[in-house]
Amino acid sequence: MPKRHRGELDGGSTTELQQQRLYLVFDDWDCGYSIRNVKPPLPCKSGDRASESERFEKRLPNPFWRYPADRECPQYFTSAFGTKIMGMHHNDSGIVLMIDVRTRSVVLGPRTNYPAFPIYFPVGVDKLFALDSACLELCRLPLVRPDSDSDSGSSSTDETDSDSESDSYGKWLWRQLQVPTFRTRDATSYAVHSESDGQSQSILVSVKGEETVATFTFDMGKFVWECLGEWTLPFTGRGHFDRKLKALVGLSKDPEAFEYLYACNMPSIGDKHCPAPVWKCSKEKVLSEHLADRHVSASLIYMENRCEYCIVECVWVEEDNADQVKIKGDKADQVLLEKSECVEGVPQRGRYMYRLMTFSLKYDKMDDLRVKCGGRVRYYEVPNTVSAESIREDPVAFWL
Repeated sequence: MPKRHRGELDGGSTTELQQQRLYLVFDDWDCGYSIRNVKPPLPCKSGDRASESERFEKRLPNPFWRYPADRECPQYFTSAFGTKIMGMHHNDSGIVLMIDVRTRSVVLGPRTNYPAFPIYFPVGVDKLFALDSACLELCRLPLVRPDSDSDSGSSSTDETDSDSESDSYGKWLWRQLQVPTFRTRDATSYAVHSESDGQSQSILVSVKGEETVATFTFDMGKFVWECLGEWTLPFTGRGHFDRKLKALVGLSKDPEAFEYLYACNMPSIGDKHCPAPVWKCSKEKVLSEHLADRHVSASLIYMENRCEYCIVECVWVEEDNADQVKIKGDKADQVLLEKSECVEGVPQRGRYMYRLMTFSLKYDKMDDLRVKCGGRVRYYEVPNTVSAESIREDPVAFWL
């Protein structure tokens, strides 16, 4: 557990503590991971896109927290239950530590569900869905028993509700839901959508397999899966519902539209076998076009309270007179660059860096999707103790 530093709890202002920040997770610690918080770059004052020749390098801040867990598995991290970061890694105790970034405290969370290839869907401040190999599970924030009930010793009628099998007062439990009819490893894109009334919520998952190419929806109220149609969402990985555009926004990793964004109209959830929704591809690229940068991986973060996005891209920056590098990797959109001199698989000549850029999206008069107000590009050097396996994965980042 990290030491308490002056100004973190008793010296900082309330406004500073409550300000949302971007949290980056690295497996650069002998016993696990470090969590560091950074401020995303501000948009350019002129509103124009920043020039790729402008490179603002900043030193990565000291760790906000150190999280003990098995290294080389960054995909087991998720944010959930408001302002908490949790790692669902396997461990002897089975207990999950949740780091509350707002209060800077540790909460003992639910026992790990021992994930294999998880996709996490945090919903609101009280629910976490976990889609994994042949299963879908739900974990709710434990109920708090009213003082009047505990004093009288009587049980609340809420315990007989339909959710009583998954929730009990003061206890964390995972509830098994309807098993999906597709292989989780075939999932290519996914998102959470809430209707305008704020009541109807659903999970969307597109899959491309040897036998199945389709998009499925899971109704969070009815707890059932349905097939929407034999089509897939255009982006890759996680999509974000943009209330201003009324569309799902995601990063494309398809070779034909690599480096661009997609905005996809919401499909008609209530209609079975609905037609593929209309989508737009952005006119501008959002990944680095700098000649010295070689793309490795990227994550798109939605800063909903600001109606803006932040692209967190891992790039390999070659130093002057560096040896020729070799490119290898098992994913079309992500490569691992290796050199002759390495420490734990990470090159020592040349640097891996995280490139951060903020921007917003809009439709122009021609109804084209445009990247608006591209922010100043900021670079942070990735610690050289980060494992090669972690570099292969998309950056783990949360806006909390």
